[in-house]
Amino acid sequence: MGTSQLTRRRFVQWGTAAAGATALVGFTGCASQSDDELSQTGGDAAEETGTWLTGACMNNCSCGSSRCLLKVYVEDGVPLKIRTDEEDEDSIEVPQRRACPRGRAQIGNMMSPARIKYPMKRKGWSPDNPNGEMRGRDEWERISWDEALDYIAAEMKKAYDTWGPKSILAAAYSDIGDTYFDQVICLLNAKGGAMHHELGTVSLGSWPVPEIMMTGGMLAAPDSLSIQDSELHFHFGNNWMANKGGNTAYQLDYAKREGGKVIIVEPWLNQTAQAVADEWVPIIPGTDTAFCIGMMYHMIENDLQDQDFLDKYCVGFDAEHMPEGADPKDNFKDYVLGTHDGEPKTPEWAEAICGVPAADIRRLAEEIASTEKVNFFAGQSTTKIPAGEMFAQAFYTLAMMHGGLGTPGNYASWVGLAEGMSAAPFCMAGDSSSGELNPVNPLKPPALSSVPLFSEMEDPTAWENIDYSECWQSILDGAYGRDVWPGGKHPLDIHVIYCGGYENSLNSMPNANAAIKAFRKVDFVWGANPFFDPSRQYCDIVLPVATWWEKGNIAWMNNSDTVYWADRIMEPLFESQPESYIAEELAKRLDVDPKIVNAQTDAERTYSSLAGAAYLTDRNAMGYAPLLTISQSDIDELGVEGAPQEGLMTVAEFKEKGFFKIPRTKGDALSSLPWAAFYEDPEANPLPTSTGKFEIYSMGLAATVNSLGFSTLSPIAKWQIADPEQGAGTQTDEFPLLLWTPHSLRRAHTVNDNVVSLREAFPQECFMSTVDAEARGIKTGDLVLMTSPHGQVLRPAKVLPTIVPGAVALQDGAWIRIDEETGIDLGGDPNILQAPKSSGQGSQSWTGTLVQVEKYDGPLTLDPDKNTPIVMPVGIEE
Repeated sequence: MGTSQLTRRRFVQWGTAAAGATALVGFTGCASQSDDELSQTGGDAAEETGTWLTGACMNNCSCGSSRCLLKVYVEDGVPLKIRTDEEDEDSIEVPQRRACPRGRAQIGNMMSPARIKYPMKRKGWSPDNPNGEMRGRDEWERISWDEALDYIAAEMKKAYDTWGPKSILAAAYSDIGDTYFDQVICLLNAKGGAMHHELGTVSLGSWPVPEIMMTGGMLAAPDSLSIQDSELHFHFGNNWMANKGGNTAYQLDYAKREGGKVIIVEPWLNQTAQAVADEWVPIIPGTDTAFCIGMMYHMIENDLQDQDFLDKYCVGFDAEHMPEGADPKDNFKDYVLGTHDGEPKTPEWAEAICGVPAADIRRLAEEIASTEKVNFFAGQSTTKIPAGEMFAQAFYTLAMMHGGLGTPGNYASWVGLAEGMSAAPFCMAGDSSSGELNPVNPLKPPALSSVPLFSEMEDPTAWENIDYSECWQSILDGAYGRDVWPGGKHPLDIHVIYCGGYENSLNSMPNANAAIKAFRKVDFVWGANPFFDPSRQYCDIVLPVATWWEKGNIAWMNNSDTVYWADRIMEPLFESQPESYIAEELAKRLDVDPKIVNAQTDAERTYSSLAGAAYLTDRNAMGYAPLLTISQSDIDELGVEGAPQEGLMTVAEFKEKGFFKIPRTKGDALSSLPWAAFYEDPEANPLPTSTGKFEIYSMGLAATVNSLGFSTLSPIAKWQIADPEQGAGTQTDEFPLLLWTPHSLRRAHTVNDNVVSLREAFPQECFMSTVDAEARGIKTGDLVLMTSPHGQVLRPAKVLPTIVPGAVALQDGAWIRIDEETGIDLGGDPNILQAPKSSGQGSQSWTGTLVQVEKYDGPLTLDPDKNTPIVMPVGIEE
């Protein structure tokens, strides 16, 4: 099968080398390095006899907004050292793509003892007696690839023949794009489809539909050079240093050094606020809407808004500028003043909700109004609250009241910088995932962003797509959705779960305790992944998948300013195979043509990724040109059909360098200035909204969100307690604290939690304020029991004076480790605590889960995370 068979001794040798490298890179930047240390992390102290290759860093840092360069030193097929982008001069125009600790620890990830080595089966599972209650508890046994594939094919055939495609849940990404390309999804689609849990949003919060409906587009953002024009950077929920990695915080800091002031509104003094901000504004999690409305009240009361801008470019601000058919009384200004509801939304009103002193609300409103050029930014998580669209509405309305959108220095974006996610990437790789050749899922509905468009469905009951937040409970209940959907709620009868496509759904989606019950309920669960993570731990059969370092040989991109080359760093470890092998072998057993599920050879995918690579020549004209010069000899070497082309660099140069970074200068043709044409001539260049203008009042937004029945949203920004069991204003004596879940430098979501050096550098702790800790007799290092209505987590406390009282934080993504006797999670996954209802456009509204934190005096103990073994298959000998 073309695998690399490793002896135990050989693996230990690899593991020792990996440990030497990763023990240092987890602390990159924390201490100076000796010559001996440099020999492990990329220095020149030792003579090199191996090869430096370019390795993919597929950490999902802020959902595609940042990827960085890894240069991996390999001897005899073993990765030993990592460097990053250090050859080019570092400048703000063309910054280095330096990896963060997560990227520099990738040897420890790829060589982790948590790798799945062989196909495995639970000892207690058989086709006739699945013993589902033993999932996550059972011992394992090694089986052959043929045995595993035969078992899986038989169970899949039984499900399709007996219950149909709606009986199978594919807990894997359905878009099968480059980063998460999993041909098993193509196989499921070819068999009639499968269910997915993708209705709504996860990473993007509640932003997509408000941006579309209020501004007419998606992913509008300034670029890193354009923000230098801003005099004030007013940011909500910004921790780019941990969330995005890469250069985003550096680029913001540069804009500050060019004269801009940075204010960050955030529940804690995070890494970015400490390093970059001129002012930190502490706020109760999830209350940014009330804070903004309080500022806007002060602006209206003192006539500080840009009325000319509002009159010319916006609808819905006041009664005189309402869209046709709307009640003039429903305008935003009268709501803020309390003209019709009798409740003025004063700074004092806002203070009682958000905790920001009224005097500061007034001062900040005046600073915004008096500054000509303001860069408004809000992080994706600021809208991860019940009816989070209300903050998106308030955010854009505040920016519109300030005015100037469409002119240099005035921006409003939740993306932050165009170098991250962008509708017009500066450069891109070609599609390596077979594109239109792949079969599609016939169950997938037409949608606006993630919202099903009922009006475009011939049969509104024929589609299927489970909402993220309530997925696991819905499987237990046997139905999902809302009664207001055409045809009502959808029945749900899942018999098989497939855990693949790099997704760790059991761990990363809310209500993980319900997930465990759902996994134990169904007839069959199988998974394919490089690592034995929690989702795979609750399977019946697992298959070892090759990592990106073991596949490679493609051009790829995720952030919008760099195209990378990925070498194959090493051969697949143990019996690992790519997903294409799994899909083809299963296809043969299920009477499906393997060429349908794997439409291209590896060489054809390599060629597609190279030939389709392009760079932006003019943003306004959306002009792209080929990036790479491809010769006939390049094509012949790959053994594919294709045509030569001319570009900026040869394929050989691209592979040698490892990446292409777009060259920039301030004010060039690539500069991103959203809404400039509209500002210049709104009549000739109307926005693609229902009115052609910015919509402070958006009936389309309200109608789209309300059609799902998860929330009730007004056409204008209004503060509301959208869930009586979650968020500020719903605390109880039993659960008096609000939980929020920032990102960790230890992980990118759930990825990397198996890396020992990162576990040592960034322990999973319960962050709490000095005020709340002292009231409970808790000190840093004490074990605390975090309890919500949905579960319990045991963690060490980290007491800080820089967290707003009344709120606690537990960073996202830690791998679940359930103590079976007590049901307490010892791994620290916040999704054990969180079980929000689906909200708004189907977004996951994690922020504001009600919890209690108490000093723990029970029998359980916790070793430091660095000493806590990764859960490995019991019964499998190395």
